[in-house]
Amino acid sequence: MFFADLFAKAKCRLGSTWGKGLGQFSGVAPTGNGHSSVKRILLIDAVTWSSAYPVDVPTRNVGRWYARWLADLERVHLTPVGTDVDLLSWVEAEADGVVISGSPRDAWAEDPVNDRLCEVIERCRQLRKPLLGVCYGHQILGRVLGARVGRHPGGLELGNTRVELTDAGAQSPLFEGFPRAFEVLSSHLDEVTELPSTCELLVRGQFTTVQGFRCGNLFGVQFHPETDPETLRFIWSVRRETWRSRVAFDLDRTLDELNPTPLAANILRNFVTKIAI
Repeated sequence: MFFADLFAKAKCRLGSTWGKGLGQFSGVAPTGNGHSSVKRILLIDAVTWSSAYPVDVPTRNVGRWYARWLADLERVHLTPVGTDVDLLSWVEAEADGVVISGSPRDAWAEDPVNDRLCEVIERCRQLRKPLLGVCYGHQILGRVLGARVGRHPGGLELGNTRVELTDAGAQSPLFEGFPRAFEVLSSHLDEVTELPSTCELLVRGQFTTVQGFRCGNLFGVQFHPETDPETLRFIWSVRRETWRSRVAFDLDRTLDELNPTPLAANILRNFVTKIAI
């Protein structure tokens, strides 16, 4: 299916409260017991865009990066919000699961947005509410849980990346239906370098060792299950000139020859259908 068709399907699944403040999860009518038969997933969009990116293009729409992979799931409602709203109230408003997106921010830095997301993760842990952190979200989750987070000493990891499930990962519902080794798309400078004993390594890689982990109801993946070559090239379209001389590999060839990794999107589907319950 062409991505335009997926976007069209996904649009009807997205809340009309896109990026606004606290409110009802659009389209959800609670039942008498205070819960809804619709599964409600809160997506915290932590991406910040520079003015160099065109504004009104579907590829810039972070909510649709995720929604397109969930569009055929019955009674699943994804509500994207920015980081400038009352996130704790959103989390507590009967969300069945929370996803924290990637971001150009450094998860290890002193940053008010980082502080707010740390509070969100702590609240999810207290409420035993399922949470999935993606890339930056994975790193900020690691920070909260006491992992070491910082710059990868090898620099940028970009493009198609082969990762492998650990024994724990092979048994995790997040990776149900996955082979032991599979390919994903990566784009990150930072990493979780060391996990505390309270966390369980689920996915490992050669360049970045901690590619996925779990602590109770909290999950993180370093790579990008929501993305595709078109989106990743769009993100890097304004960065190529700056970064060509900063990496030891052929940046243009890596981006131009990206291969799709649709299997990785099943991580999102597994999170929604098997963990956020």
